[in-house]
Amino acid sequence: MTDQNKRIKDYFCKHTTRCTIEGIKKSKRFVGHDILKADAWDKVTGEAVYPDDISFDDMLHIKIKRAVHPHAILKDIDISRAKKVQGVVDIIVAEDIPDVRQFGLIIRDQPVLIAPGEKMRYMGDALAIIVAETKEAAKKARDLIQVKVEELEVITDPFRAMEADAPNIHPDGNIVITHHLNRGDVDEAFKNSAIVEENRYQTQFIDQLPMQNEAGVALYDERHGVVDIWAATQWLHDTQADVAQSLRLSKDQVRIIQPTIGGAFGKKEDVSVHIHLAIAAMRSSGRPVKLCFTREESMITQSKRHPITIINKTGVDRDGYLTAWETKFIGDTGAYASSGPAVVHKGMYHATGPYNCPNLRGVSHAVYTNNTYAGAMRGFGTAQGAFAYEQQMDILAHKLNIDPAEFRLKNIYQKDSITPNGQQLTHSVNAEETIKRVMELSDWKGGRK
Repeated sequence: MTDQNKRIKDYFCKHTTRCTIEGIKKSKRFVGHDILKADAWDKVTGEAVYPDDISFDDMLHIKIKRAVHPHAILKDIDISRAKKVQGVVDIIVAEDIPDVRQFGLIIRDQPVLIAPGEKMRYMGDALAIIVAETKEAAKKARDLIQVKVEELEVITDPFRAMEADAPNIHPDGNIVITHHLNRGDVDEAFKNSAIVEENRYQTQFIDQLPMQNEAGVALYDERHGVVDIWAATQWLHDTQADVAQSLRLSKDQVRIIQPTIGGAFGKKEDVSVHIHLAIAAMRSSGRPVKLCFTREESMITQSKRHPITIINKTGVDRDGYLTAWETKFIGDTGAYASSGPAVVHKGMYHATGPYNCPNLRGVSHAVYTNNTYAGAMRGFGTAQGAFAYEQQMDILAHKLNIDPAEFRLKNIYQKDSITPNGQQLTHSVNAEETIKRVMELSDWKGGRK
């Protein structure tokens, strides 16, 4: 370390430590104070080691041949030309790993490789693993693999997927899961409401876009039967378990060493490079293997925020109090379930946001389509719901001719409020305080005049 870097580091550590100690002594709280982040120095100086930074001597490189159609039966895969590329060490197809199981976060519905006679369900499905001496050789071989398919109807709309005559993307149908919410007498409450407002809202796919794409290195210790994987994940032990069950190994035969993660935001909850790395390493005679996604590969293959259709029907009395709320929450989970069952469940239970409503009814569906699969992203279904319920509140306030902030204050959660899932809020209920503070800081009343 240079003298200048040492001075910067000493100042950095001294300053943040002092602020931390003084802040804790003063208020016994962390919020609003500088807190020393353990890995901050390495990140700001570039010393942090991310997955793509890891390299070993005699390392092999991997590329993945992906689907050529978003919904099709694989009829044939020809790797003969690809195997002749100079530098190619191995090309692995499904028939080479017949005992490998499917994987997935909640439902194990994702195949490791698509075999002839099986279905590709989105453009990210893997058909072959190419292992070569260089990335260039692996890419050249990948592009020479020839594939024949029988094309099927491509379903990109979850409402089409739910129609009776829609082809099944998975054998058990296109609705992954359905959740219901019922509290009170919604129909009677709607009858007695002064105003009933129903609207449909639509959110879109969003890529989490971490700066570090999915990447990793793996090395197989044949003597001990252990595969080491250096790759980022948000669910370290779940990923270990998923890799182990997919490869029919015990968990102590899979070691995942976590590099600096390089951003995730939900996207790296899902298995990405891990299983393909392990398979290639176990066939590479003790040589390490490396797989790094390009930004394009990451966008095509890995999970997104769910696009969700939300239909809200809301009743309100003449005094501006919510009386009934009905919601339908339809999440496009794409080709595979990922976190979809949990996302739509959580989103439905947050359909009314921080607002009291005595009578509630909801239904949510996670639906398979041929889009890139959707999973976790910050908020886990609640961000989509917030867009819909806040718009609904604004529309109702306008129809009642009530100030939107005052309308919210009438209905906002207080201590001892009951949430849609029956939870009683006994502490830290600061929603009213938050709205009033925002009104004060924004000069809400004066600004509206």
